[in-house]
Amino acid sequence: MSHTHSSGLTKHIKKKVKNDVEHQQLLNTRRTMNPPTLEPRRDLPIHKIPELLAKITGTLSSTLSSSSSSEGKHVYSSIDYREQLFEHYSSNHQLISLDGILNFCTDLSIEPDSYEVLLFCFLCRAKQMYSLTKEEFLHGLKTLGNHIDNLTDIRTSLVNYNNSSYEKEFYLWTYHFGLVDGQRCLSTQNAISLWRLFYSKGREKPSILDQWLNYLEHDLTNEIPKIISCDTWTIFPQFAKFIQLNGYESYDDNEAWPCLFDGFVEYQQKTKSLSIS
Repeated sequence: MSHTHSSGLTKHIKKKVKNDVEHQQLLNTRRTMNPPTLEPRRDLPIHKIPELLAKITGTLSSTLSSSSSSEGKHVYSSIDYREQLFEHYSSNHQLISLDGILNFCTDLSIEPDSYEVLLFCFLCRAKQMYSLTKEEFLHGLKTLGNHIDNLTDIRTSLVNYNNSSYEKEFYLWTYHFGLVDGQRCLSTQNAISLWRLFYSKGREKPSILDQWLNYLEHDLTNEIPKIISCDTWTIFPQFAKFIQLNGYESYDDNEAWPCLFDGFVEYQQKTKSLSIS
C-alpha cells in the first residue's frame, strides 16, 4: 500500500469521526431544548381501547350528571322548603292567620311586636295586619334572598337587612298596614305604636319623636283626636326635620301644616316658657 493511499484513508476516517461527534452534539442539544414526547402505551391491546374510552366517558358523564342533579336538587329544595314553611304556619292552605304569625315569630325567636316582624311584613308587601297570603309570604322570603332555606337564615337576614333604599315607601306602607276592620284612618294609639316601632332601628330617629309621642299619649290639652290622618302621618318626617333645623319659634301655623302640629308646637312653647319662668 502506497504512502499516498494510506494518508487519504486516514483523513477520511478522521473526517467521519468528526462528523459523528458533531451529529451527536446536535442530537444532545435538541434533546435539551425539546424534551422527548411521551410514546403511547404499547402494552394495551388495540381492541381494549374503545372499552377504556367508554369507561372514562361514562365516569365523566356520571360525574357531571350527578353535579347537575345535586345543584338542581338544592334549588328545588329551597323552593320546596318555603312552600312547606307556608303550609306549616297556614291554617287553611290560603293564608297565615294571627296564630300562625305568632308561631312563626316564636320559631324565629323574634318578638311579635319587633321591628323585624314589621320589616318582614313590608317585604311581603302585606295588605292586612295579622295575616299573610301565600303569595305575600313567598314573596317576602324571596326578597330576603334565594339562599333562604331554613329559619336561621330568615332570622339572620331580617336582623341584618338594609332597607334604606326603600325607607320612604316603607314609612308610607306602615300607615296602611296598621289599618284594621275597614278603617280609613289609624287610631291614635296604633299610630303611636307604629311610629315608635318604625323608628326603633336602622334609621335616624327624629329629635322631637319622644316629645311628639308623649304629647299624643298624655292628651294634656284634651284636644288630641282619636285618629291620625294619612296626611298627618305622611308629613310628620318633614315637620320633624323642619323643627330640628329651625326650632319651634320658626313654626308658622298659618302655613299648610296639619292642625295637630299647631297644637303640639303651642304646647311645647308654653312648656318651655313655664320652665324658664
